Amino acid sequence: MPTYNKLLVASSKGGVGKSTTALGLAVAFAEAGKNVLLVDLDSDSRSLDMLMGAEDHAITDFGDVIDGGEVSAAAITPVSAIENLRLISACSVDKLAALAKDKEKTQAELVREGIERIIEEKDFDILVCDTGGGIQYACAVVELFDMTVITSEQGKTSIRGAEYAAAQLEAKGAGAMRLVICAFDLEAVKKEKRAGMIEMIDSSALSCVGVVPFDPKLQGMQDKGKLPDKKSTTAIAYGNIAKRISGYDVKLFDGMKKLYKQRTKAL
Repeated sequence: MPTYNKLLVASSKGGVGKSTTALGLAVAFAEAGKNVLLVDLDSDSRSLDMLMGAEDHAITDFGDVIDGGEVSAAAITPVSAIENLRLISACSVDKLAALAKDKEKTQAELVREGIERIIEEKDFDILVCDTGGGIQYACAVVELFDMTVITSEQGKTSIRGAEYAAAQLEAKGAGAMRLVICAFDLEAVKKEKRAGMIEMIDSSALSCVGVVPFDPKLQGMQDKGKLPDKKSTTAIAYGNIAKRISGYDVKLFDGMKKLYKQRTKAL
């Protein structure tokens, strides 16, 4: 299996687990011993620093990288317990717009230039970039990445949105693309209220690299700027996905005792 060390996380709409997935994968790779650089390209929501409780930590951000600042200066260590995980926060919409006006370039062009600088320095084992709810910036940079992870929730409209994003990104030179299904509700599948795994995969041309079960505690943790517990289904799920991206064969719901026993029902 090819080595994927530059991962772009994208979707065609917001609220489908994109930032959660970018952070979850970054943490999983870091805890596996990789030197991980997580970059927030979503100037609209700028959520990754808040999800990590580090909104007051950064002095510089991705906008400063675009403007010629040192990449190393913009990269902070937001979680003291994970020293090999660094974050470059997103810049504000106003800052990005001002830079574009000053440099007489489009915002997408500037975002690409910033990513090119980060990649050129090669100061990471794994690069994970979170993009906005649309795919404008993802389209601008996708060909620079080894793999694009497209997130979707369980609904048919969300799967269709993932398909649309994949088609747009493929036209812009995307290489490997994988689907991650977020907030998967097994109980709803058992009650035939939501689609199961086979139905979702059959309705999508994308290869699925993992499923993240619905966790009722996740939102509360994120609101407090805390990472999910290592034993939570969310953390285990992203650990499994990171292993699959790295070439390991990991079964559905591996490490989640209750869900693993019921995995055939998820299909």
